[in-house]
Amino acid sequence: MPKKKKPNPKRVVYLLGAGATQAEVDYLGAHPVNLLMRNTDREGVASRVLNKLSATWRRFLGEDEGIDIEKLISLLAASGVDSLFQLAEGIRQRYFWDIRNHLVEAEIIDNPKLAQGLLEMHSIDYFKNNIEMLSGILTTNHDGLVQIASQRVFGELNLGFPFESDDGLESATSADTPPVLQLHGSFTWRFGVPIRVSKLRKQSPYSADTGWIPPTILKESKNYPFNKIAALAYELLVKKCDVLRIIGSSLTQNDWNVLSLIFNAQRHRQMANDKPFQVQLIMSHKTGMGISGQCSYLKELTPVGFLTDGKFARYKSKTIPSDMKNVFAYWLKEKIYYHRKRGELGGEDLTATLSEIAGGIP
Repeated sequence: MPKKKKPNPKRVVYLLGAGATQAEVDYLGAHPVNLLMRNTDREGVASRVLNKLSATWRRFLGEDEGIDIEKLISLLAASGVDSLFQLAEGIRQRYFWDIRNHLVEAEIIDNPKLAQGLLEMHSIDYFKNNIEMLSGILTTNHDGLVQIASQRVFGELNLGFPFESDDGLESATSADTPPVLQLHGSFTWRFGVPIRVSKLRKQSPYSADTGWIPPTILKESKNYPFNKIAALAYELLVKKCDVLRIIGSSLTQNDWNVLSLIFNAQRHRQMANDKPFQVQLIMSHKTGMGISGQCSYLKELTPVGFLTDGKFARYKSKTIPSDMKNVFAYWLKEKIYYHRKRGELGGEDLTATLSEIAGGIP
């Protein structure tokens, strides 16, 4: 008899941007708020932050709702003028307070359902051993929601470096716990040896000791732990990735470090005679098509409407049903249903979270 073919699951890495957190808020629907920089049907972070400045500073900067706050902070900080440098720092503080307060009001800090469901799907034995293996998660978000999800699903948290916590977060001891690599740090980190990690809450203070890279154009990762995180992310993409799924990140000029990371990892593999990993764009189809055109130097880009492991072709049409507007939630629902129907999620009942996301299937 011929030997049974050894399973060869696809190795998957996720990159979560601000749109992934927005999807969490929209999914729960507890407190509608726009956590994106840009304005949508609701005022975005940039406008809310700038509107908190004095009328004098607003007139000085120009009251343009389309202003790019990351470019503005970078220009002010590099001006060499002390008052403008202090203004840049004040804008950073208001950004921190705005995100923190709205996450608390949205009631998702302790309840990141979509992130938890994503990790639970990838923790199912048959699925991870035969279909898709989760290599790790990259994120540019500062909110720490994936930290909470990892602690709930795996009972520990692999940040890529050892840490201490008085908040119930356990530093990973198992090599099987996938890393959560927060490329720009977190509101919940405090510099130290080792770094201290907590959960985000309403009283979390803004501090010079906060371990994050604030909004700016050039998000440099020269210092620890950011240099280590960047190196681990590069190794993850080069050595352990067949598919990179980007959820809720529009890959603008302000994401230059992320674009560079993906570009160099793909070229590294190409030079080593290995094919570049596929990049699936889990966001609006229009945004995905825009990225495909603007980032043609990246290879194997696939907008959501062209994915085949679920019913996604409707995203290519001009009218999108209301249940498809939250792309992260709909994509995850379709993934669960698709693999469940094919018998690829094991024979046990789904977890309560996966069943809820999938619309109640057992």
